[in-house]
Amino acid sequence: MNIHEYQAKKIFKKAGINVPYGLVAYTPAEAKSAAEKISEFGPWVVKAQIQAGSRDVGKFSDKRAGRKGGIRLSKTLDEVYENADEMLENLLVTNQTGAKGRLVSRVYVEEFIKTVKKFYLGLVVDWVAASTVLLIAPVTEKDDDDIVKLAIDHPDKLLKINLGLQKEIKHEQLSLITDFMQTQLNTTGLKAFLNRMLKVFYSYDATMLEINPIGISKNGEVWALDAKIIFDGNALYRHPDIVKMSDDSETEERELTAAKYGFQYKELESGIGIIVNGDGLALSTINQAQKMGMETACFLNLKGGVDRDKIAASIKLIMTNPKVDGILINILGGFLRCNLIADGIITVANDLGLNIPLVVRFEGTNKNEATEILQKSGLPLSIASDTLEGLTLLKSAIEEDL
Repeated sequence: MNIHEYQAKKIFKKAGINVPYGLVAYTPAEAKSAAEKISEFGPWVVKAQIQAGSRDVGKFSDKRAGRKGGIRLSKTLDEVYENADEMLENLLVTNQTGAKGRLVSRVYVEEFIKTVKKFYLGLVVDWVAASTVLLIAPVTEKDDDDIVKLAIDHPDKLLKINLGLQKEIKHEQLSLITDFMQTQLNTTGLKAFLNRMLKVFYSYDATMLEINPIGISKNGEVWALDAKIIFDGNALYRHPDIVKMSDDSETEERELTAAKYGFQYKELESGIGIIVNGDGLALSTINQAQKMGMETACFLNLKGGVDRDKIAASIKLIMTNPKVDGILINILGGFLRCNLIADGIITVANDLGLNIPLVVRFEGTNKNEATEILQKSGLPLSIASDTLEGLTLLKSAIEEDL
């Protein structure tokens, strides 16, 4: 489950994480009034509230909004009003919304924090390694805020630290982080910031916590200038306060369906569909696909415990997406039994048939049994030994279908 930035920042503030003072507004007049309450002189930042990234480089479908994106610096109260007026009830299109965009029903007005350096900061779960992973990357004004694109184009700019299940940053990890960031920092403050992030991550059963960006002020303070949290749908019964924050109008129908099964589903553009069992594996598979000139329409993370019927449901979800022209099922280790994947594939084939290319890569529990099941099935699919071979086979199969 996802929530809006302003909601995530309330959680951050409660945890003691530095966030700019801000207020949510549903009309241009409310936005102007919010700005007056926040600061007498400004400047302010007006931010479209949709549950998708790359808002600052996005474009609005209505021409009245001009070419400006969904995050705008406003130097006067009139500019706050005008920017809110252009954003509200308008569709914002980013590289994460698809071509139809998302409707902006509210904006977040907050104080402007002057910073000298910015970084992407994220926590994700690597389900295969049973580890929390910390990701850090520098952000400049010229950068797109797409972390996947950054990892592909400039892998040397991405710091990745496997934290296991530790609840606090260790001294040697902090040294590694400060060396990577290469900027004047209050290291005690940075450590406290990171530890509070981890506390939020674990306390709320998050599967992803992302700040894009954090800002470093002139005196070395760390600020969360953005906030994104995705919660584990299987653990929401422990967090009724979070459930109340849900905004289903922001969620694609397929995402809602996937969430019912405990899956994480993400809609992108058009191209291949990817089914994996880990956030890290999803990222690396998308990276490799893009290097080979293949775009990704969507990906689905199976995460934890599943059965044959849930596997079948996940494959149907991808297969019935009209933007998908081929599917790679990429399973690596973990507790997920590969034979369940094979059984799920056969179930879908019996129900729908296999009308688009399908490639399967198994590595883990019951791999040999799963391979034998599919080989004996006679289904028109391919079995690969690794991600690269899987994508190569899928690319060839798609080209043959053209």
